[in-house]
Amino acid sequence: MKHPSPLLVFSFYFLVLASACTKQIEFSGDETDPMPVMVSYAGADSTLRVRMTLSRFFLGRDTVRTVDNASFRVELNGSTPASVFSYDGRGMYGSTLALGEGDTLTLTASVPGYGEVKAGCRLPARPNVTDFVIVTDDFYGDSLYVYGEMGFQFTLDDRPGHDYYLVRAFMVKDSTGKKIPLMVSVDDDVIYEDAMSEDVIDIGTSVDLSYGANVIFTDNNINGRRHTVKGTVMVSGYDYYYGDTNLRVWMEVCSVSRDTYLYLATVKAQSVTDDEMGFLSEPVQIHTNVVGGIGILGAMTPVRFPLFPLVSEASSHANTHNR
Repeated sequence: MKHPSPLLVFSFYFLVLASACTKQIEFSGDETDPMPVMVSYAGADSTLRVRMTLSRFFLGRDTVRTVDNASFRVELNGSTPASVFSYDGRGMYGSTLALGEGDTLTLTASVPGYGEVKAGCRLPARPNVTDFVIVTDDFYGDSLYVYGEMGFQFTLDDRPGHDYYLVRAFMVKDSTGKKIPLMVSVDDDVIYEDAMSEDVIDIGTSVDLSYGANVIFTDNNINGRRHTVKGTVMVSGYDYYYGDTNLRVWMEVCSVSRDTYLYLATVKAQSVTDDEMGFLSEPVQIHTNVVGGIGILGAMTPVRFPLFPLVSEASSHANTHNR
Protein backbone atom coordinates (compact mmCIF):
# COMPACT_ATOMS: atom_id res chain seq x y z
CA MET A 1 0.00 0.00 0.00
CA LYS A 2 1.37 3.37 -0.97
CA HIS A 3 1.36 5.95 1.82
CA PRO A 4 0.68 9.66 1.08
CA SER A 5 3.65 11.97 1.22
CA PRO A 6 4.34 13.80 4.52
CA LEU A 7 3.84 17.14 2.71
CA LEU A 8 0.36 16.11 1.53
CA VAL A 9 -0.61 14.96 5.04
CA PHE A 10 0.65 18.21 6.57
CA SER A 11 -1.27 20.30 4.02
CA PHE A 12 -4.48 18.37 4.74
CA TYR A 13 -4.29 18.80 8.52
CA PHE A 14 -3.29 22.47 8.13
CA LEU A 15 -6.43 23.16 6.09
CA VAL A 16 -8.62 21.31 8.61
CA LEU A 17 -7.10 23.24 11.50
CA ALA A 18 -7.40 26.58 9.70
CA SER A 19 -11.07 26.03 8.89
CA ALA A 20 -11.79 24.94 12.47
CA CYS A 21 -10.18 28.11 13.83
CA THR A 22 -12.10 30.46 11.52
CA LYS A 23 -14.50 32.59 13.47
CA GLN A 24 -16.44 35.72 12.62
CA ILE A 25 -16.00 38.35 15.30
CA GLU A 26 -18.84 40.84 15.64
CA PHE A 27 -18.16 44.46 16.53
CA SER A 28 -19.90 45.18 19.82
CA GLY A 29 -19.57 48.97 19.95
CA ASP A 30 -22.20 51.54 19.16
CA GLU A 31 -22.68 52.57 15.58
CA THR A 32 -21.95 56.28 15.14
CA ASP A 33 -24.72 58.50 13.86
CA PRO A 34 -24.20 60.19 10.49
CA MET A 35 -22.95 63.78 10.52
CA PRO A 36 -22.97 66.35 7.72
CA VAL A 37 -19.63 66.61 5.94
CA MET A 38 -18.82 69.91 4.23
CA VAL A 39 -15.74 70.18 2.01
CA SER A 40 -14.91 73.37 0.16
CA TYR A 41 -11.85 75.32 -0.93
CA ALA A 42 -12.31 79.05 -1.24
CA GLY A 43 -9.96 80.02 -4.03
CA ALA A 44 -9.09 83.56 -5.05
CA ASP A 45 -9.99 84.37 -8.66
CA SER A 46 -12.66 81.65 -8.74
CA THR A 47 -16.22 81.00 -7.64
CA LEU A 48 -17.08 79.01 -4.53
CA ARG A 49 -17.94 75.31 -4.84
CA VAL A 50 -19.04 73.01 -2.01
CA ARG A 51 -19.51 69.27 -1.61
CA MET A 52 -21.99 67.96 0.97
CA THR A 53 -22.16 64.34 2.13
CA LEU A 54 -23.05 62.36 5.25
CA SER A 55 -20.39 60.57 7.27
CA ARG A 56 -20.39 56.76 7.36
CA PHE A 57 -19.84 54.23 10.11
CA PHE A 58 -16.27 52.98 9.76
CA LEU A 59 -17.34 49.32 9.57
CA GLY A 60 -20.29 49.99 7.32
CA ARG A 61 -20.49 49.02 3.67
CA ASP A 62 -22.56 51.96 2.52
CA THR A 63 -21.40 53.97 -0.45
CA VAL A 64 -20.90 57.71 -0.08
CA ARG A 65 -24.24 59.30 0.81
CA THR A 66 -24.52 62.66 -0.88
CA VAL A 67 -26.72 65.53 0.28
CA ASP A 68 -28.83 66.92 -2.54
CA ASN A 69 -31.13 69.25 -0.56
CA ALA A 70 -28.76 71.52 1.35
CA SER A 71 -29.23 75.28 1.46
CA PHE A 72 -26.50 77.83 2.07
CA ARG A 73 -25.97 81.17 3.71
CA VAL A 74 -22.84 83.24 3.09
CA GLU A 75 -21.24 86.15 4.87
CA LEU A 76 -18.51 87.85 2.85
CA ASN A 77 -16.46 90.67 4.35
CA GLY A 78 -19.19 91.41 6.88
CA SER A 79 -22.08 91.55 4.41
CA THR A 80 -24.54 88.97 3.07
CA PRO A 81 -24.34 88.84 -0.74
CA ALA A 82 -27.16 87.47 -2.85
CA SER A 83 -25.23 84.42 -4.02
CA VAL A 84 -27.11 81.66 -5.80
CA PHE A 85 -26.13 78.01 -5.22
CA SER A 86 -27.11 75.35 -7.74
CA TYR A 87 -26.94 71.59 -7.31
CA ASP A 88 -24.64 69.97 -9.87
CA GLY A 89 -25.05 66.33 -8.77
CA ARG A 90 -22.84 63.94 -6.70
CA GLY A 91 -23.21 66.20 -3.69
CA MET A 92 -21.59 69.15 -5.51
CA TYR A 93 -22.94 72.69 -5.35
CA GLY A 94 -21.78 75.54 -7.51
CA SER A 95 -22.32 79.22 -6.78
CA THR A 96 -22.05 82.65 -8.29
CA LEU A 97 -19.92 83.90 -5.39
CA ALA A 98 -16.63 85.27 -6.77
CA LEU A 99 -13.73 85.48 -4.31
CA GLY A 100 -10.48 87.45 -4.12
CA GLU A 101 -7.37 87.60 -1.98
CA GLY A 102 -7.96 89.03 1.48
CA ASP A 103 -11.67 88.17 1.52
CA THR A 104 -13.16 86.92 4.80
CA LEU A 105 -15.79 84.23 4.30
CA THR A 106 -18.27 82.45 6.58
CA LEU A 107 -20.25 79.60 5.05
CA THR A 108 -23.29 78.02 6.71
CA ALA A 109 -25.00 74.95 5.26
CA SER A 110 -28.41 73.75 6.41
CA VAL A 111 -29.06 70.02 5.96
CA PRO A 112 -32.69 68.96 6.59
CA GLY A 113 -32.84 66.46 9.43
CA TYR A 114 -29.27 67.18 10.58
CA GLY A 115 -29.20 70.89 11.37
CA GLU A 116 -26.58 73.45 10.40
CA VAL A 117 -22.84 73.23 9.84
CA LYS A 118 -20.64 76.30 9.73
CA ALA A 119 -17.05 77.24 8.92
CA GLY A 120 -15.04 80.36 8.22
CA CYS A 121 -11.80 81.33 6.51
CA ARG A 122 -9.77 84.25 5.24
CA LEU A 123 -8.20 84.07 1.81
CA PRO A 124 -4.46 84.73 2.15
CA ALA A 125 -2.52 87.29 0.15
CA ARG A 126 -0.97 86.13 -3.11
CA PRO A 127 2.47 84.52 -2.72
CA ASN A 128 5.49 86.51 -3.85
CA VAL A 129 6.91 84.37 -6.66
CA THR A 130 9.48 85.55 -9.18
CA ASP A 131 12.00 84.12 -11.65
CA PHE A 132 9.92 81.10 -12.60
CA VAL A 133 11.77 79.01 -15.21
CA ILE A 134 11.60 75.52 -16.68
CA VAL A 135 15.08 74.07 -16.29
CA THR A 136 14.54 70.66 -17.93
CA ASP A 137 12.02 69.37 -20.46
CA ASP A 138 12.17 65.64 -21.14
CA PHE A 139 9.10 64.45 -23.05
CA TYR A 140 8.60 61.58 -25.44
CA GLY A 141 5.53 59.94 -26.88
CA ASP A 142 3.53 58.84 -29.87
CA SER A 143 0.10 59.60 -31.34
CA LEU A 144 -1.67 58.28 -28.23
CA TYR A 145 0.49 58.83 -25.15
CA VAL A 146 3.02 61.25 -23.75
CA TYR A 147 5.47 60.43 -20.99
CA GLY A 148 8.08 62.54 -19.31
CA GLU A 149 8.89 65.10 -16.69
CA MET A 150 9.55 68.80 -16.42
CA GLY A 151 11.97 70.39 -13.97
CA PHE A 152 11.13 73.85 -12.62
CA GLN A 153 12.44 76.42 -10.20
CA PHE A 154 11.23 79.71 -8.80
CA THR A 155 12.13 82.24 -6.16
CA LEU A 156 9.80 82.52 -3.19
CA ASP A 157 10.03 85.77 -1.26
CA ASP A 158 8.55 84.84 2.11
CA ARG A 159 6.91 87.78 3.88
CA PRO A 160 4.90 88.32 7.08
CA GLY A 161 1.48 86.69 6.90
CA HIS A 162 2.65 84.06 4.41
CA ASP A 163 3.15 80.95 6.51
CA TYR A 164 1.79 78.00 4.50
CA TYR A 165 2.32 77.12 0.85
CA LEU A 166 1.10 74.60 -1.71
CA VAL A 167 2.54 73.61 -5.10
CA ARG A 168 0.40 71.67 -7.56
CA ALA A 169 0.07 71.02 -11.29
CA PHE A 170 -2.77 69.88 -13.50
CA MET A 171 -3.60 69.16 -17.09
CA VAL A 172 -6.75 70.50 -18.67
CA LYS A 173 -8.17 70.16 -22.15
CA ASP A 174 -9.93 73.29 -23.31
CA SER A 175 -12.69 71.35 -25.06
CA THR A 176 -13.92 69.73 -21.82
CA GLY A 177 -12.41 71.85 -19.05
CA LYS A 178 -11.70 68.69 -17.04
CA LYS A 179 -8.67 68.97 -14.73
CA ILE A 180 -6.35 66.02 -14.22
CA PRO A 181 -3.97 66.39 -11.25
CA LEU A 182 -0.30 65.67 -11.94
CA MET A 183 2.35 64.40 -9.58
CA VAL A 184 4.75 67.06 -8.30
CA SER A 185 7.97 66.61 -6.37
CA VAL A 186 9.82 69.40 -4.53
CA ASP A 187 13.47 68.65 -3.76
CA ASP A 188 14.46 70.99 -0.95
CA ASP A 189 16.41 69.92 2.14
CA VAL A 190 16.04 73.36 3.73
CA ILE A 191 12.23 73.55 3.56
CA TYR A 192 11.76 69.93 4.64
CA GLU A 193 14.65 69.69 7.10
CA ASP A 194 12.37 69.39 10.14
CA ALA A 195 9.26 67.92 8.56
CA MET A 196 11.14 64.91 7.20
CA SER A 197 12.49 63.86 10.59
CA GLU A 198 10.41 65.57 13.25
CA ASP A 199 6.73 66.21 13.84
CA VAL A 200 4.67 67.80 11.12
CA ILE A 201 3.18 70.88 12.75
CA ASP A 202 0.43 70.04 15.22
CA ILE A 203 -0.22 66.45 14.11
CA GLY A 204 2.47 64.55 16.01
CA THR A 205 3.77 62.31 13.23
CA SER A 206 6.44 62.23 10.57
CA VAL A 207 5.38 62.09 6.94
CA ASP A 208 6.87 63.08 3.59
CA LEU A 209 4.90 66.04 2.27
CA SER A 210 7.30 66.85 -0.59
CA TYR A 211 5.64 64.60 -3.17
CA GLY A 212 2.09 64.13 -4.44
CA ALA A 213 -0.80 65.91 -6.12
CA ASN A 214 -0.58 68.60 -3.39
CA VAL A 215 2.92 69.44 -2.17
CA ILE A 216 2.69 71.54 0.99
CA PHE A 217 5.23 73.22 3.25
CA THR A 218 5.57 75.93 5.88
CA ASP A 219 7.96 78.84 6.12
CA ASN A 220 9.52 77.43 9.32
CA ASN A 221 13.01 77.24 7.82
CA ILE A 222 12.82 80.16 5.36
CA ASN A 223 10.86 82.68 7.44
CA GLY A 224 11.28 86.20 6.04
CA ARG A 225 13.85 85.16 3.42
CA ARG A 226 14.10 84.78 -0.33
CA HIS A 227 14.49 81.14 -1.24
CA THR A 228 14.85 79.21 -4.51
CA VAL A 229 12.47 76.26 -4.77
CA LYS A 230 13.22 73.44 -7.22
CA GLY A 231 11.13 70.48 -8.29
CA THR A 232 9.67 68.26 -10.98
CA VAL A 233 6.25 67.83 -12.60
CA MET A 234 5.58 64.34 -13.95
CA VAL A 235 3.29 63.54 -16.88
CA SER A 236 2.71 59.88 -17.69
CA GLY A 237 0.35 57.77 -19.77
CA TYR A 238 -2.38 60.30 -20.53
CA ASP A 239 -4.39 59.62 -23.64
CA TYR A 240 -4.20 62.56 -26.03
CA TYR A 241 -2.54 63.54 -29.25
CA TYR A 242 0.97 64.80 -28.64
CA GLY A 243 1.18 68.50 -29.42
CA ASP A 244 -2.59 69.04 -29.32
CA THR A 245 -3.03 72.80 -29.01
CA ASN A 246 -6.21 72.31 -26.99
CA LEU A 247 -4.18 70.82 -24.14
CA ARG A 248 -2.81 72.96 -21.31
CA VAL A 249 -0.58 72.06 -18.42
CA TRP A 250 -0.42 74.55 -15.58
CA MET A 251 1.44 74.78 -12.30
CA GLU A 252 0.25 76.79 -9.32
CA VAL A 253 2.12 78.13 -6.31
CA CYS A 254 -0.45 78.98 -3.65
CA SER A 255 -0.56 80.70 -0.31
CA VAL A 256 -2.92 78.62 1.82
CA SER A 257 -4.60 79.00 5.19
CA ARG A 258 -3.40 77.11 8.27
CA ASP A 259 -6.57 75.01 8.20
CA THR A 260 -5.89 74.00 4.59
CA TYR A 261 -2.33 72.96 5.45
CA LEU A 262 -3.37 70.92 8.47
CA TYR A 263 -6.22 69.20 6.62
CA LEU A 264 -3.98 68.12 3.73
CA ALA A 265 -1.16 67.10 6.10
CA THR A 266 -3.38 64.99 8.31
CA VAL A 267 -5.15 63.33 5.37
CA LYS A 268 -1.77 62.17 4.09
CA ALA A 269 -0.47 61.25 7.54
CA GLN A 270 -3.60 59.21 8.23
CA SER A 271 -2.99 56.96 5.23
CA VAL A 272 0.83 56.91 5.12
CA THR A 273 3.00 57.42 8.17
CA ASP A 274 6.74 56.99 8.68
CA ASP A 275 6.37 56.73 12.44
CA GLU A 276 8.86 54.19 13.84
CA MET A 277 6.02 52.36 15.62
CA GLY A 278 4.49 51.45 12.26
CA PHE A 279 1.21 49.54 12.66
CA LEU A 280 1.08 50.43 16.37
CA SER A 281 1.35 54.16 15.72
CA GLU A 282 -1.19 56.47 17.25
CA PRO A 283 -4.04 57.11 14.78
CA VAL A 284 -4.09 60.56 13.20
CA GLN A 285 -7.29 62.58 13.49
CA ILE A 286 -8.16 64.42 10.29
CA HIS A 287 -8.16 68.18 10.90
CA THR A 288 -11.53 69.92 10.60
CA ASN A 289 -12.70 73.51 11.03
CA VAL A 290 -16.41 72.77 10.53
CA VAL A 291 -18.70 73.40 13.52
CA GLY A 292 -21.74 71.12 13.80
CA GLY A 293 -20.25 68.47 11.53
CA ILE A 294 -16.89 67.60 9.99
CA GLY A 295 -14.93 68.67 6.93
CA ILE A 296 -12.93 71.65 5.80
CA LEU A 297 -13.45 75.15 4.47
CA GLY A 298 -9.99 75.76 3.10
CA ALA A 299 -8.60 78.91 1.54
CA MET A 300 -5.91 79.41 -1.07
CA THR A 301 -4.65 82.15 -3.35
CA PRO A 302 -2.65 81.00 -6.38
CA VAL A 303 -0.06 82.26 -8.79
CA ARG A 304 -0.30 80.26 -12.03
CA PHE A 305 2.37 79.42 -14.60
CA PRO A 306 1.88 77.77 -18.03
CA LEU A 307 4.02 74.68 -18.64
CA PHE A 308 2.63 73.22 -21.87
CA PRO A 309 2.37 73.86 -24.80
CA LEU A 310 4.40 76.97 -23.96
CA VAL A 311 7.38 74.97 -22.70
CA SER A 312 9.68 76.38 -25.36
CA GLU A 313 8.67 79.89 -24.33
CA ALA A 314 9.21 79.33 -20.61
CA SER A 315 12.03 81.86 -20.36
CA SER A 316 9.67 84.60 -21.51
CA HIS A 317 7.48 83.93 -18.49
CA ALA A 318 10.19 84.48 -15.91
CA ASN A 319 9.44 87.24 -13.40
CA THR A 320 5.75 87.14 -14.32
CA HIS A 321 2.65 85.49 -13.02
CA ASN A 322 -0.96 85.18 -14.00
CA ARG A 323 -3.21 87.18 -11.73
